[in-house]
Amino acid sequence: MNGSEFNEAILSGDATRRNAALKMLYKSQIVQGTLRQWAGQFNLFKMEPEDILQEGIILLDNLVREGRFRGASKPETFLLGICYNIIRDHKKKVDRVELKESFSDADLYRPETLADALELKELSAEEADRDDRLRAAMAALTEKCREALRLYYLEQKSMAQVAAERGLANANQAKKAVDRCRQSLRDAAG
Repeated sequence: MNGSEFNEAILSGDATRRNAALKMLYKSQIVQGTLRQWAGQFNLFKMEPEDILQEGIILLDNLVREGRFRGASKPETFLLGICYNIIRDHKKKVDRVELKESFSDADLYRPETLADALELKELSAEEADRDDRLRAAMAALTEKCREALRLYYLEQKSMAQVAAERGLANANQAKKAVDRCRQSLRDAAG
């Protein structure tokens, strides 16, 4: 099934077609195999490939309904990109949290005790330096550039939504503006 056929199935309003399209992705050997490989590669102990896949399919379904997946690529490729981002985001969170001390099983059921047992790891000097450079580079940008990058990267708005919020004529103008701002950020970061 190509991207446009997948979009049609999701947007058709026919539950049978929609479920068949999602099931095709869920049972894809390429998707399953790639997720198992990534789970081993990233040492995912708490996060199962099936959980990642289910979360990715839900996000893909929402993106199709919002018009943010236009079907230009294969649904499997797009889904794997979503799943990779889920894994990456999960790893960032997990890598920054560690136990302060041991605690009993009973403490797991009391949120106030559990929160006391966890702490954020300190950033390494290299990570802190990177973050400082990024903050300085962002401060050097114009307000319009900061806004465009915030809308696109942090709020994950489509180019059409960025254009609408920034008062630009169309998505192409928004794409050009974001590209220019991204390059200005690179230049400022040195």
